[in-house]
Formats: sequence, structure tokens, C-alpha cells
Amino acid sequence: MLLRARVSVLDRPGALLSMAKVIADTGGNIVDIEVLAAAEGRVVDDIVFELPDGSRDDLAAKLKATGAEVLNLRRTVQVNGQRRDLDLLTRIAGAPAEALASFVALAPSVWSADWAVAISDTGQLVHATPGAPHPLPDPLPDPIGPLPRRGVTRTADSRAFEVVAMAWAGHGAERVYLGRSEGPTFLQVELVHLRRVVDLAAALASGVTTMATP
Repeated sequence: MLLRARVSVLDRPGALLSMAKVIADTGGNIVDIEVLAAAEGRVVDDIVFELPDGSRDDLAAKLKATGAEVLNLRRTVQVNGQRRDLDLLTRIAGAPAEALASFVALAPSVWSADWAVAISDTGQLVHATPGAPHPLPDPLPDPIGPLPRRGVTRTADSRAFEVVAMAWAGHGAERVYLGRSEGPTFLQVELVHLRRVVDLAAALASGVTTMATP
């Protein structure tokens, strides 16, 4: 079982070692660590690790006992070093006409989301991954501003989703949404990464071979 733990810890020596020992003692094997943000004396890390089935239940509590704040603990199919964003862009470059469908299909694995959908300018569902809520939660954030817009919304049966919205510059949709069940919050670094990949994907879909550097 491959898991991703997003944790916030004090920026001090030994904090990561304490969490690594807890994971190892539970039978886990760390395969990737990424530092996502650092502010006000704390660091947000994504730790990807393998864990035997059935050993997950009390892991969050053990991590908290080290002083870590566990923001999210979920199954994952992505190891950061695999660079699935490059896989996505390569697929779009090879089949530009299928850019939107490819983006929706692969985006959840790139940004550790549960689902993705594309909506037309008339509000029609164009593409959706398995597991996307139907009907979609309401209200959804509007993609206003230079970065994708994030927000929290709930379905009619009270399921909560952390959702991010982005405009799609190519043909076939007005906007694309990514959703995470019960979080975690999309961080600024993820929004910047998402915007750049969307820009590149739209450029490849339209046949543009050069892009201006911001």
C-alpha cells in the first residue's frame, strides 16, 4: 500500500527523523520526501511511503505524538520523482486533439486529487474521471486571477471537497476542476505548478511551440 502523508512540523533538527522512525517501526518504507512550504517556523512536507496492508489505522496518531500535525493521509499512485506532469504533457504533445481528455484523466495523479472534471461554457459536463461527484458540488469556485482558484464545497449528501478551479484556454471547455475529498488544502506551490502545466498543455494543444517566460 502506497500512502502520502502531508505533515506540518516545527523547523528543527530531528523532526523528520522522528517521523521516519515511526513509519519504519510501523513496517513502512519511505520512498520520497518533498518540502512544499516553510513559514513561521514550520515546514510542510509530503512523505510518500510503502506500508503493509492493515498497518495504517494508528499511524496518524503515532505521527502526531512526534509533534507533527497530520494534514492528510491518503493512498497515492504517485512518487514525486516519477514526474507525472511530464507524462501528461508528453501525451498531449503526441495527441493534441485529445488534450482536454488527457488532462482530465491524468491530472488527479499529478496533483494527488480524487477526481477531475471539465465543464463547457454552457455548463455542460465535457469530461470526468471515475469517482467525480454527480451532480457536482455547488457552489464551485470561479477561476479568477493569475492562479487557479481554490475553495471548499459540499455535495447534497454533505461530503466535503477541497476544490481548485482553472480556466482552460484550449477548445472544448471553459474550466477544469480538481477535487480532494476532505482536503488537504491545495498549497500555493501546487497552484503555481498547476497553472504552468495548464498553460503548457493549452499551448501544445493549439500547436504553439514557443511560450513567453513570465
